Amino acid sequence: MARRKFLVHFVGFRDDRYWNAVKVFGPPDMIHRDWDYYAAGDVIAGDTVIFADGDWRRTPRSFSAEAQTSRERRRQRRSGTSHRGAR
Repeated sequence: MARRKFLVHFVGFRDDRYWNAVKVFGPPDMIHRDWDYYAAGDVIAGDTVIFADGDWRRTPRSFSAEAQTSRERRRQRRSGTSHRGAR
């Protein structure tokens, strides 16, 4: 079995800090919006994980960022629908 090369992961970069990290570490192999179980599952021993914010020892979130965004959109739609229905 071929060994996988070690990867560089960027987590949570949404501003110019991304380019600063690229200058230091080079371009990332993977970009993760948030540190969740999906992102943590992509990391193996030997990979380098660069966080935009926070402590590297933090526990991954139990749900994905995409799932959270989806829940927030559903809540907004429901609240928007209930306001329209009250008119």
